[in-house]
Amino acid sequence: MRNVLGFITGLGVLLTTTVALAQPTEPAPGTGAAPADQSAQPLPPPPPATVSASTSTSMTAAAPAAASEKKDDGITDHEKVVGKFGVMYFGVTQQPIGTGAAAAVGRGTVQTPVIGARYWLQERLGIDVGIGFNFFSSSRSVTNGPTTTDTDGPAVLAFAVHGGLPLAFAYGKHYKFLVVPELNVGYATQTEAQQNPQPGAPVAADIHRSGFRFDVGGRVGTEIQFGFIGVPELALQASVGLNFRHQVWSASQDAANNVPASSSSDRASNIGTTVQSDPWALFTNNISAIYYFP
Repeated sequence: MRNVLGFITGLGVLLTTTVALAQPTEPAPGTGAAPADQSAQPLPPPPPATVSASTSTSMTAAAPAAASEKKDDGITDHEKVVGKFGVMYFGVTQQPIGTGAAAAVGRGTVQTPVIGARYWLQERLGIDVGIGFNFFSSSRSVTNGPTTTDTDGPAVLAFAVHGGLPLAFAYGKHYKFLVVPELNVGYATQTEAQQNPQPGAPVAADIHRSGFRFDVGGRVGTEIQFGFIGVPELALQASVGLNFRHQVWSASQDAANNVPASSSSDRASNIGTTVQSDPWALFTNNISAIYYFP
């Protein structure tokens, strides 16, 4: 009997131990272990690597371009045009010419635009040469029944010569400061002959009209070259100056038909600044464009 009770007791202890070992072990409080269902969820995907790669590639490609834009050859625009010709407009010369009768000459003018070139012999010294030319003629035709009368008007020939010596006393990357001693010499002439004289009537002598102009002075200003936009050959010059001007208007008539020769002249001289009061003088007298040949 005692053996039976011991067997039953040992069997109960064995069953109790087996059941305890079969139950799942609960995590201890505060250990932070995640439940089994949460640990099974997938992790979020990492950010795409192409974003950083493309950014670094673009920055690497842009670096040489930025370096090339900032690269400076160290040569000023003025130095690039030394030894080259530049075409420019020196202004309109109002060339004087006599008008009216030989014994009482009047004052007239002929438009003579002066164009030319500037050549820099060296960095500090250049030369300006310009010429203006104007030839004017006219004619008239009148028909009266079967008769047609042609009359030629007096032709006018005028010319002017400009000379200058630009001196660059200071210059920078895109500009230079100039002093330009200069002179202008102009002359105009006209001959008027009697047209269609009546048969047997005395013919009047020819009338000769002329004009002379002489300017000497200097200008000071600046020349801006457009190298900052990639065109160092293009320049804009602005200046003011002071000059002396002497003008002569003349007229004369040859002797003919017992009429003695006659002549008259009118002279004027002045000294003053070249800045005029007309609004358009800013563009015709003080600002001019220059283009240097490459």
